[in-house]
Parts: sequence; C-alpha cells; structure tokens
Amino acid sequence: MENDNQASALSLVDYSIFGRPCFGERVSGDQALIDEKDGIIFLGIIDALGHGKEAHQVSALMQKFLHENWTFDVRKTLLNLHEHCKGTLGAAVGLGLLNVQTGELSYSGVGNTVIRLVGKQSKRLYSADGIVGSRMRTPVEQKLYLTPTDILLMYTDGVKDRFEVNDYPQLLYESPQALARNIVRQFEKVYDDATCLVLRYKK
Repeated sequence: MENDNQASALSLVDYSIFGRPCFGERVSGDQALIDEKDGIIFLGIIDALGHGKEAHQVSALMQKFLHENWTFDVRKTLLNLHEHCKGTLGAAVGLGLLNVQTGELSYSGVGNTVIRLVGKQSKRLYSADGIVGSRMRTPVEQKLYLTPTDILLMYTDGVKDRFEVNDYPQLLYESPQALARNIVRQFEKVYDDATCLVLRYKK
C-alpha cells in the first residue's frame, strides 16, 4: 500500500521512461528508474558499458541495488553503488532527488549520461569522468530548480545530445509519454542502446 506522502508526491508529476536495445540485440544495457519516499522522488539513469546480455545484467544489478538502497544523499548513493558493483563491466550513471514541493533537484553523476531542463531557460548539469564500478573521479552534488513550465530530461548516450527545441518544436507541449518515445526515435544512435526519462509537473 502506498503511503500518503508517496501518493501526493507522485500525483504532482507526469513522467515516462522509454528505451530500446541496440540494433541486433534483444536486451538493453540501459535502465532508468523512478521511486519515492517521504515526499522525495528519486530518479536514476544507467548506461552499462557495451551492449547485449552482459551489459543488461550489469544495468539490472544496478537498478535493483538503487531501488533497494537509495538514500536522501544522492552523492552517497552513487558512491555506495560504485562499491557494490566493483568488478563488473561498470556503467555511466546519473542520479537525482526531486523535492516536489520546492522544485529543488539534487544531482550526482559519473560518465556520459545527460540531465537537462528544457523550458524558458534551458539548463544542464554535468557528471564526473569515469565509470561506476571501475575507476571514477569523486562525484559532486549539483542543484537546479524545476518550475511548473520546465521539462526534465535524462537520457543515455544512445540519444544524440545536442538537440534543441528548434529541432523538435513539440518538445514543450507533448506529454512525457510521447516525449520519451519520440526523443529516442528521432535522435537515436541506431548502434547503441537508447533510453530517455521525461518528467514534468502536472498542468
């Protein structure tokens, strides 16, 4: 049963995740997740090195660990994931915590996943160099603020990074369900796994 905080937090946002495997593969090395407790929404995107079955196993391991062990310290969660997954192929990982009441989003990431806001003022945050589960620079925590008109995007490097509103005018108007799918389909790199998470406040 969901508690009242969980129901109220998730009821304030619309979100969607869409992903597909690399051409020629049946499973993806990408994962994304959304979870919640005590009014805070946890967001994660994972891109395991390579693609295919082994990459899928690594990303699924990381997703399970995060679901079960995320904390309100996003940097600590990332470091804990790194320790838990040492000896695996490793992955690029971006993690966020969204306070739905204030709009504050705390972020920490390692590798080449992307997190950005699209709206009246576009903004992106940056990840430390390295590979979670292998070698990485010490991650840092960054913050941004999500307003009712903003769209939050998180995606793996199977999506071309530098698209803008001019490249996709519907970006500001479509539902998260349509956006997640269309961003992957329109800006995908065919020979890589591709996954996109979209979140915005309900109108």
